[in-house]
Order: sequence, then structure tokens, then C-alpha cells
Amino acid sequence: MMGEVSVCKIFTFDSAHQLVGHKGKCSNLHGHTYKLEVVLKGKPLVEEGHSDEGFVIDFSDIKATVQESLVDHLDHAFLAMGNEPVLETLVNTGSKVALLSFRTTVENMSAYIAYRLMQASLPLYSVKLWETPTSWAEVLAADIPDEGPSYRLYGGCDCE
Repeated sequence: MMGEVSVCKIFTFDSAHQLVGHKGKCSNLHGHTYKLEVVLKGKPLVEEGHSDEGFVIDFSDIKATVQESLVDHLDHAFLAMGNEPVLETLVNTGSKVALLSFRTTVENMSAYIAYRLMQASLPLYSVKLWETPTSWAEVLAADIPDEGPSYRLYGGCDCE
């Protein structure tokens, strides 16, 4: 749409996961430092005298919303589908677990993140989630159905 501007805020979080039944190394329990790029798109506010005049959204508001609704939940957590052999031990020892109920591939995670941020009423355009410095998945908000994403049952990660 004419007059719209894209803005991006980048986040990082550390998490562990295990892809049970994967053919490669990612079937082992392992972790990543994820880099999350959140791209919002909209028309800058034109209300004269308003403190946010000229902004699509204030970066501090993006940070607060993404941290609260997502990053705080995932950071330093075990990202679980629910079928991981180590899950019971982690829960019994009080470890932080984010039970997501889907296979925690970067493709599924990026769709989950996009949906959660859309539910937080951000003018989301896209989410790009980096799993390693050379591997990422991107989801456009327009591709996420109103009822939420369909998660893939198979897939892997790039454990370089």
C-alpha cells in the first residue's frame, strides 16, 4: 500500500530442543542462539503533536511486546513437542520448558512466532528466525491463516 514503511527489530534468545526421529545430528538434545527479525509494516502516524508522529510504531513498544509475549517464554527454555525422552526429567528437576506441542523445527517456530505476534496486535509483515549464522526460515504474516498455522510434522535443523 502506498505510503507504508517497513521497520525491523532484532532479538536473540537461547533455547534447546530435540527432533525425535530425525535422520541427522538434530535427533540429539542440542541448543541454538536464535536470532529473530520482526518486520512490521504500516503507515507512519501523521497526528500532529503526537509523540509518535512519523512512527509506524516506536521501537521500544515493539521490544516490550515481543519480549513479553514471546522471548521471555522461549529464552533459556527447552522447546518441547512433548515426545522428547528427556522431557520428564527436565520437568521433574524444575527446568524451564516451553511445551509447544509441535515439532520444533525453525520452519514451525517461525510460523508460531508470527502467529503469536499477530495475536499481540502488531502490524506484522514477516518473521525471519535464524537457527544458525547461515540458516533461517521466514514466514509472511499474510500466509498465516486466522485460525493459526499448520505445523509440519517432519523436518530438521541445521546443526553446523
